[in-house]
Amino acid sequence: MGHGRKKKRTHAVPTQEEFDDIPKTLVVRSGTVGRSVSALVSDVRQVMQPHTAVKLRERASNKIKDYVAVSNHLGLTHMLLFSQTETGTNLRISRFPRGPTLYMRVEKYALAKDCLRLQKTPHTSAAEFLTPPLIILNNFAGENKGREFKLMTTMLQNMFPAINPSTMRLTDARRVVLFNYNEETGLVDFRHYAVVVKPVGVTKGVKRVILSKNMPSLAQFDDISDYVLREAFASESDVEDGPENSVTLAQDYVGRNNAKNEQRAIRLLELGPRMDLRLMKIEAGLCEGEVIYHNYISKTKEELAEAEHQRQINLTNQARRRQQQDENVKRKKAKKGANNSDSEDDASEEDVRAPKIPEQPHRSAKDDFGGDAYNEELFEDSESDASMDNGDANDSDVDAAPAPKRAKPTKKK
Repeated sequence: MGHGRKKKRTHAVPTQEEFDDIPKTLVVRSGTVGRSVSALVSDVRQVMQPHTAVKLRERASNKIKDYVAVSNHLGLTHMLLFSQTETGTNLRISRFPRGPTLYMRVEKYALAKDCLRLQKTPHTSAAEFLTPPLIILNNFAGENKGREFKLMTTMLQNMFPAINPSTMRLTDARRVVLFNYNEETGLVDFRHYAVVVKPVGVTKGVKRVILSKNMPSLAQFDDISDYVLREAFASESDVEDGPENSVTLAQDYVGRNNAKNEQRAIRLLELGPRMDLRLMKIEAGLCEGEVIYHNYISKTKEELAEAEHQRQINLTNQARRRQQQDENVKRKKAKKGANNSDSEDDASEEDVRAPKIPEQPHRSAKDDFGGDAYNEELFEDSESDASMDNGDANDSDVDAAPAPKRAKPTKKK
């Protein structure tokens, strides 16, 4: 008699404090965008899994204040807002609820399906999206880099959960997100990869035997040595998997024969999408506020101080107008309530002054119309009118035909 499988794998559920510390991202589109940009939004949501809403259905009429209103309730920390104009596609990366905001221009992009179509053997697995990706920032630090790079680095790092190498499980490292700054073009390259491990020191034929679940067909070979020696030459991939590119697994990893203390080569397979981003400007608030950095416009300290002074004046005027509007609304509500109370008092006074109509005894429809007496009188009047009409007709037709004699009733003795 068979026995049930004994569960050896455990899933550590994070505590409430740990769950609150995990950043949660909202990826949405603003306004009317094309079909390609909508597909790009879906691909970016897949990248940000599992701490994002993949099946979110936003409307073109949704505003930024609508997302801010629900951010606290849902525990959202960041927002990636895609929009499309006549000049191109834009991306805004904001932090809830008070900013800052990175404005980026999407110079070029490629969808995930296009990246997978270029591969000979595309790698796709739904299990890889159950854990958040690792983030790699390349070429963002340096003496010549301004403060915009430091702010951009902080924003990009905080979009993904922080890792602790001493307590991290190796099986959680399934995907990698790369941000690479190209100094020649001034663009930020966005790439998304899957982490794959492969055996080291074996030929391609032996790899196929080790990694595949089904044995390859050996019908055309007399001996298995013929199959192994046929591909004994070193291919380009075998050269790349040298000792300098191999690591020793500290823990058991996903896949066949990827046990602890085994030598494996690390491979990155692109999942997509691709994006080439250019930083346009940085604002201190959530899609508003002071402009901290601008790619094309540079201002002196006096101009910045004047702009800040004007911004403070606008905020003060806006607060004054809002207070005045609130007072007007309260005054109108109070006036409306007073009018309603006066109308109710007038109505009650009219009810008091109105004369009371005495109740009439209940009468049937027959009494209202005179009962049977009315019907009998109406019947007799109709008979008299009919007899009078007949008499007039007989008088007019005397010459034409003699009137018939009526028989006299006989009295009974």
